[in-house]
Amino acid sequence: MTNLITNPVINGLSHLKNPDATLPTFLIEACCTSGRTYQSYKRGGSLEAKERFREEATCAFFWLWGIKGLNKIGDIIGEKFFDVLTDTGKDELRDPSYLMSNGAKIFKFSKIVSSAVLSMVLLGIIVPKVNHAITAKALNQNKIQKPQENLDEFIMSAKGNKNKYQVNFKGSEKLLNGIMKASYKLENDNKWRLITTDSGMLAGRVYNSRHPAERFEYTFRDILSAVFYNFTTAWIIAGLNKLFKKTDVHPKVVDEICKYLQDKNLTGNQLRESIGTKISENIKRIDFDADGTIKLDKLIQSLTDLGANEEMLRKATLMSQLQPKLRGESILSKAQVEDVFSQSISSDPIFLKNTINAATYGRATNPKKFVSAQTCQSIRESIDDFMLEIADIAKDKNINDCLKTIKKNTLIRTALFQIAGLAFSAFGLAILIPKLQIFLSQKIYGKQSFKDIATGNKKDGKKPS
Repeated sequence: MTNLITNPVINGLSHLKNPDATLPTFLIEACCTSGRTYQSYKRGGSLEAKERFREEATCAFFWLWGIKGLNKIGDIIGEKFFDVLTDTGKDELRDPSYLMSNGAKIFKFSKIVSSAVLSMVLLGIIVPKVNHAITAKALNQNKIQKPQENLDEFIMSAKGNKNKYQVNFKGSEKLLNGIMKASYKLENDNKWRLITTDSGMLAGRVYNSRHPAERFEYTFRDILSAVFYNFTTAWIIAGLNKLFKKTDVHPKVVDEICKYLQDKNLTGNQLRESIGTKISENIKRIDFDADGTIKLDKLIQSLTDLGANEEMLRKATLMSQLQPKLRGESILSKAQVEDVFSQSISSDPIFLKNTINAATYGRATNPKKFVSAQTCQSIRESIDDFMLEIADIAKDKNINDCLKTIKKNTLIRTALFQIAGLAFSAFGLAILIPKLQIFLSQKIYGKQSFKDIATGNKKDGKKPS
């Protein structure tokens, strides 16, 4: 019965922590759209409220599903010619793009970039123009948009300053790695998708602003909103964990640790003693590559020279399987080699593989998917931290008697912290930012009706006398 309750909770919380998931942003956006529509109604009545609702709802749709949807269409087309289901991310431990042909890489990069650009055009140019046109019709205004010649001047100015925008292609390898990383992030990280569409949307909104006050409001609101959309939830969660001296641990990690420790029959004090933190002196005798990695064959030879037994050699082999082979060769990070030497209860390679794979939604061991070495190491460190937390709670008691309670309390705390983070972000987006935006706008440009803003009155931008 307990598993019937905890499993949905674990899966639900894991979904909220998934960087590719749209649900957390959707929950925030629902509050944001409602709050901003209401604040607009208070200032400009139904006319401004309708324009704001159209703007927020349309943009939310493209923020959440625009790039993903366009990417999916590209995948359907690309699958007929290339392997486009392989990630383009790359670091010192993983390079799934090694499996892709050059044609597939070019197609995938083009598909991702074109999806992002199209979303930016829709949000930055088309949506504002259509939205303003609907308001203009309601006001019986024939023309409230910025003159087209301004756009022409901007284009000519850019053409006249070509050298200013030329890209230096020195260091092509570094540039290629950066492009591949950006492609991966745009395809798999919701924050990057939001920031990308936000940047194009902000540029378009500012350019199409009908009044200096509106231009200021868009700039202030959208820049500050990007912070609340993408960062404040994580900041609140980190702050609460630090305040209560708890580990910020993934729900899947909690589940795997509790299952792993269930049959160990240890007291809390014994568990603490079994978590090794001391680094072996032999690690200094291992010749790592410049990027801090070592090939398995080279490590096996080094361990053999140091007199390692068969069990340690087997452990090294299993530890190299925490990630797929890198361009056909098994490889380990320095931290993984430290685990090979370690006698810590948390250094079991099979346990680590299962736990990290669960917390990365199966990506860590999938040769076609990418998850950064930094992300995996962060999960690895949280394992030790959470085990020490269990030891502190159990003390001289058997941990088997405490694990169910610890697991339940940890999941509840994680849920509450997640809700607190989402609630603060929603408050900022739905109430705080709109109020500040209107307050500052009125301080700078004076109190003006929405009709004045929509019709572009007082376009000189001077503060009314």
